[in-house]
Amino acid sequence: MPVPSDVLTEIVEDTIFAQQERFTALLRDIREFLRTAPAGATAAHCAAILNAAGRIAGDKRRQVIREFFEAYPENATAGEILSLMETV
Repeated sequence: MPVPSDVLTEIVEDTIFAQQERFTALLRDIREFLRTAPAGATAAHCAAILNAAGRIAGDKRRQVIREFFEAYPENATAGEILSLMETV
């Protein structure tokens, strides 16, 4: 399974979110989102939730985070992704 920070690095390359403070804030937002999501929720489900909900402020931020989840296999779970984030 891909390393979360590597996935996000590819997505934000050449954008304002590549700036260290914005990148770190995105990782924090993703981690917080995953901590509140059901552990068995799939990456596809997380992306769909972000499409429908305003839990993450800013359309561009939400788009980047949705792309983050879309970069994972559809059946990867929130628990698996969070576990990778916290161990790497």
